[in-house]
Amino acid sequence: MISAINRAITQLGDPAFRSVLFKALGLTLVIYILVGFGATQAFSFVPTFDYQWINTAIGILAGLGFLLGGFFLFPLIISALIGIFLDDISDAVERQYYATDPPGKSLSLMDSIWDALKFLALVVGCNILVLPLYFVPVINLFVYYLLNGYLISREYFHMVAIRHHPVEEVTRLRKRNGSELYMMGIVIAFSLTIPIVNLVAPIVATAAMVHLYKKRIGSIAKKRELVVP
Repeated sequence: MISAINRAITQLGDPAFRSVLFKALGLTLVIYILVGFGATQAFSFVPTFDYQWINTAIGILAGLGFLLGGFFLFPLIISALIGIFLDDISDAVERQYYATDPPGKSLSLMDSIWDALKFLALVVGCNILVLPLYFVPVINLFVYYLLNGYLISREYFHMVAIRHHPVEEVTRLRKRNGSELYMMGIVIAFSLTIPIVNLVAPIVATAAMVHLYKKRIGSIAKKRELVVP
């Protein structure tokens, strides 16, 4: 796992990686502008009370809610958006480190967008379900990292491996030594909560998952060679 992360970090200067980052940041900005506009319009329907302090309190709470929601959702949104351009990252890693291996099958743009939306909906939905636990100090950190670590490791590996295998084979590969993937997911989830680092964390995660996938395929191939009479 450490080797996979190190390889991914050393390739951050790759033009394909930078291109994906700029695209994801641009789309994230557009999403926040649209959500902010929608929230402003929705807030205009809130009734005005006779007591000004109530109106002020509602305004402050609404503003804080938007800021906090944006802070916690930013890593999830940019992760999903980077998933749209996952083929670019995977192709760059495979060109540099696995040029002799069969290339992966790129997903169509619509399939990539659909997968990204499903991932975002799943993550947001699961986090909403455990929302009450996020108000409990200390426990909230464990819940956040354990839950999102699992979801991220599962989805990122799936997006990388599905380029080479059918769904059934991807599931089997993911369950093989699943603890390693889970630990990777927790590391990624933690990185997503660090400002600035969370901008490149999804890219590093995707690249690292490619290395972990290749590692699993290689170990399986070696075992098969050993059993051949």
